[in-house]
Amino acid sequence: MNQVSIGRHILQLLIAALAVMAVAMLIFVRIFANAAVEYDIRQSLDRVAYKNLKEIEADREGKLIYKEDFVLTDGDTHFVILDQDGRLIRGEYPKGCPQDIPFTAKKRQQVSAAGDTFYFRDMRRHFHNKVSVYLRAIVCKSDAYSRYRTLERLAYGSILLVSGIAIFCGTLVSKRISNSLKKMCQSAEAIGRELNLSSRMEYEGKFYELAVLTRANNRMLDRLEESFQQQEQFTADVAHELRTPIAVMTAQCQYAHGNTVSLEEYQEAFEVMERQSKKVSAIISRLLELSRLDYDRRQIEKEDVDLPELIQSVCEDLQQKSGDSLCIRLTLHPIHTVGDISLIMIAIQNLLTNAARYSGPGSPIEVETGTQDGMVFVRVRDYGAGISEEDLPYIFKRFYKADKSRNSQGFGLGLPLTMKIAQKHGGTVLVQSRQGEGSTFTLLLPQNEWEVQS
Repeated sequence: MNQVSIGRHILQLLIAALAVMAVAMLIFVRIFANAAVEYDIRQSLDRVAYKNLKEIEADREGKLIYKEDFVLTDGDTHFVILDQDGRLIRGEYPKGCPQDIPFTAKKRQQVSAAGDTFYFRDMRRHFHNKVSVYLRAIVCKSDAYSRYRTLERLAYGSILLVSGIAIFCGTLVSKRISNSLKKMCQSAEAIGRELNLSSRMEYEGKFYELAVLTRANNRMLDRLEESFQQQEQFTADVAHELRTPIAVMTAQCQYAHGNTVSLEEYQEAFEVMERQSKKVSAIISRLLELSRLDYDRRQIEKEDVDLPELIQSVCEDLQQKSGDSLCIRLTLHPIHTVGDISLIMIAIQNLLTNAARYSGPGSPIEVETGTQDGMVFVRVRDYGAGISEEDLPYIFKRFYKADKSRNSQGFGLGLPLTMKIAQKHGGTVLVQSRQGEGSTFTLLLPQNEWEVQS
């Protein structure tokens, strides 16, 4: 369906719906008119026949006396008076009405004749001198129906008028909708053609659904733009982080290859290249781990994890690497969780390594375990440089460093990896920090078994 045909299709659907509704209403009016005539005849026959019958009296000699209110016609109703033998005494039958209909006072009769329908209501009255008189009320359906013709015509006219107004209004509305959708489609095509994700769709009309659609599309464009910006930033950050160690290794190779150097200088060059290659390997390893977790390529095991034992193992390893300059204080309560031991160990290592990296020599690092609100926690607190309020919202973004110097320690991947591991286990990482006073990171994990988060 192209842009131009949207309004046409809407209008066609509207006209079809209105046509169906109009036909249904016409049929309803027709059926209702017939039913109304039938109901009115039945109700009026009994009423007027009984009323007129009371206007007939008889004297001592049996002669009938008609009071002033006695009538031979009452609207569409005709009255005839019959004697005991069924002979006509007074009045006349409507034109085309059969006159040989048997008399019955128990129920109304309906007879078709001369292309019309006639309704009969018979009543009998006895007088004191044993004289009986029969009153027959007759209604011709075509006569009664004529009273409803005007009303029926008005109903038909009203239906056609309302349908016409609805189609006119629908045409205007469909054109407005079509024009709005056309502009939105043109905006979307322009964004796709020009690859300008900063552009946004605009809609200032009063149709709520179109406004919602516009906002939804703009939110999608916001996410796409943010995603592309993150991808570009990520690519630039990876290139920058890898470029420095590779440049160092290249320089060492060129130096060793182009100059006459001693064995000691060779060894020094190899040591530099080894350190830089380890740095490159660490960056690639963390990026691969993040990628596996992002795309669910990493099988997450569900094992019983003794957190105090795991923390002691990590601390011993970190203490051995750092020497006596590192002061770790442990407050470990016996708690367990269910998760992937290797991933949880990486998360704890990252928190402790960060604390050690940004703490001064001899500055204590406090590690505590416990439970709260059905979760277990590992809390790591340092009294180092801390993080500014401006940097706090971004510390879990990849390659982000609170210290803007690219020569600062770390790659800006430890905290994002820790957060991703926590989220995959159904937990999270909380942080409290104040610049110059230190930071507190809390790793929260479910106490019981959990569903792997996608």
